[in-house]
Amino acid sequence: MITINEITIVRDGRELIYDYSEQIPAGSITVITGPNGCGKSTLLAAIAGDFPPDKGTITIDGIHPILTSAHDLSKIRAVAKQNQLYSLGFSVREVIEMGGKPDEIIRLLGLEHLANRLVTTLSVGEAQRVSIAQAIAQKTPVLILDEPFAAQDNENRGRVVTVLQQLAREGVTVVVVAHSSEQELTWADKVIKQFL
Repeated sequence: MITINEITIVRDGRELIYDYSEQIPAGSITVITGPNGCGKSTLLAAIAGDFPPDKGTITIDGIHPILTSAHDLSKIRAVAKQNQLYSLGFSVREVIEMGGKPDEIIRLLGLEHLANRLVTTLSVGEAQRVSIAQAIAQKTPVLILDEPFAAQDNENRGRVVTVLQQLAREGVTVVVVAHSSEQELTWADKVIKQFL
């Protein structure tokens, strides 16, 4: 379970999140939605341990991500950020292998035809799916995805959702930022709307 306890986050002199608390259940899919600029991606980065809240605490199964070494944190949570750009000439398969075993996730996300392509030649949507695949391949108990559907067509969006549902059934805690309306989020176990 992820516990967010009375956090406040200030960025560039602006209070993005104020005195916010939430419980994110283990083994479920939680979607954070809201308008641009409300702090969705900021909250996700704080959960991931990228920076500390200005006030309050965040824990993942009792562990404080911000107080955990990068090596240990990589065993607890995996992150796929929005607009992943690749600058080094690795193949799709090689990038996913940096997370873990690639074959099953390549198949599930429909990346077979791209497996030997250089990641520097991919479209935005393709690169995004490779980033998601790499995070899933890490097989961590928590998976954090920032706007995973932003550049996906309906078919690939469906593939991602199917994989996330399977992971949640296997006990993975999935936290997703999405712009989708509540009516489109029937696949989520919990929806956090415009949390500010």
